[in-house]
Amino acid sequence: MKLTLIIESSQDPEFIPRLIPLLTEMPLEKVLEQSFVAPLLQPLLQRHQQALELIRSRAEERDGTIFFDITDHPLEGFNKFIPYYLFPHAIYSIGLSKSSFRTKVAVGSNPWTKVDPATMVNLAEICERYGGGGHARVGAISFPPDREVDARAAAKEIVAELRAEGRKHKA
Repeated sequence: MKLTLIIESSQDPEFIPRLIPLLTEMPLEKVLEQSFVAPLLQPLLQRHQQALELIRSRAEERDGTIFFDITDHPLEGFNKFIPYYLFPHAIYSIGLSKSSFRTKVAVGSNPWTKVDPATMVNLAEICERYGGGGHARVGAISFPPDREVDARAAAKEIVAELRAEGRKHKA
């Protein structure tokens, strides 16, 4: 997971070509100790921990659906599994976030849910109603940064819809 975190965040076009041969030659712990890898990990872990705490402080789970709004803390990205780590029994999550280039409504489903996938909502169809997309289990809608009000309204509607679906699963 640590190596995945580094790979996903690296902007260096030479990083992966340098890394791949090492993956065939040494254990992952040794790869993490390499001079071009090791310094990248600590800042990423710190940023991950900050995102985890921020989402923990903002997230609310009700009727199988998590919602959090972190638009006042601009992030260029965070681990999309954090909500399910915090609320492992949830079915869906909706996260409202803001970066330098967009306000985003991220809509997802818990990959570890015990709910029958055939009975779950198609999240791409929901996101498409607002100009977004995705696939059955995960989707997103991007709004320009100055349309945060529209993003928040869309998120509110989606939360209500998915919480209504979550109540059906409890019945």
